[in-house]
Amino acid sequence: MIMRMLLPHLRIGWLAVSLVIFASCASTKKVSQQQRYMNEQYRELKDVLNEADVTIIKDSIKVIFSNGVLFESGSDQLRDDIKPAFQRFAQLLNKYDKTKIIIAGHTDNTGSVEFNRELSEKRAKSAKELLSSYQVKEDRMFTWGMADRDPLADNSTKEGRARNRRVEFVILYNVKEG
Repeated sequence: MIMRMLLPHLRIGWLAVSLVIFASCASTKKVSQQQRYMNEQYRELKDVLNEADVTIIKDSIKVIFSNGVLFESGSDQLRDDIKPAFQRFAQLLNKYDKTKIIIAGHTDNTGSVEFNRELSEKRAKSAKELLSSYQVKEDRMFTWGMADRDPLADNSTKEGRARNRRVEFVILYNVKEG
């Protein structure tokens, strides 16, 4: 008698557990698809961009063009010799279009705080404009000026200051597209 009364509740319980497991598997499948997509993009970026440090951190990819100076001191204009690398970078960004790109401009510590803040923003926008000229959609890119807050190298040396004049890219999977 008790089993007959509990049977409908047990069926509902098993149905609920089954739905939770199914949803969990579907979610895991989506995450693994995103991870595969980002891992594939990471491998191609690593192969194609010899001029950049490419790292993958959890579900994002970070690209720093640190070999060579991107900007002269006080300038927001990208040097001409880096433009072919940016073109290759843009081709891969266009291939992997299910991503958003955060572009962070950086400066060395010479100049005032306000000058460096404005300059870092201009550097990020300059990189965005160049990528846009290679058909990367502007609505995928977001710029941020970091000024001299996150140096890669020692600002007390000429070489260190040169390395700190950079733009970093963080590539994130756009879950709305997935």
